[in-house]
Amino acid sequence: MSDTTMAQRGSYRGFGHRHTRGTKTSLRGLPTPEELDHAAQGDDAAGTRADRYPLHTPEQIEQETRTVRLDVSFGDVIKIRDQCEMIMEACRIIMEKTRQHDIGSIRQRIDARHEAASLGRALARFNGKTPYGDTRKKSRHD
Repeated sequence: MSDTTMAQRGSYRGFGHRHTRGTKTSLRGLPTPEELDHAAQGDDAAGTRADRYPLHTPEQIEQETRTVRLDVSFGDVIKIRDQCEMIMEACRIIMEKTRQHDIGSIRQRIDARHEAASLGRALARFNGKTPYGDTRKKSRHD
């Protein structure tokens, strides 16, 4: 055997095990999807437990559930129908999110808001506008 395989077989594990013990939860950023899924699992009513022990701070909840603006144009009949179909599909998805009681009401609200924000961005692009927060690449006509 080579020296590298012998060194790896020894009892010396290095310092990596210290960094992988338990779970690491960042209190500054939003919870990761893994943390949200782990919080939704359990024996008791997971939705009520998720509401009792939220992973989001009140400021994060306020930020993640702010109002969404939807701009619909009424210039062309076909575009009106296409926009209504986009809105109806997003509403179906939002309705399904609000039926997932096991994830808790806070996460339902956040997920529903994310879907509505996605619809708002899609409608803005459909109408030839730049969604809020998105930037177009500047052309090089210098």
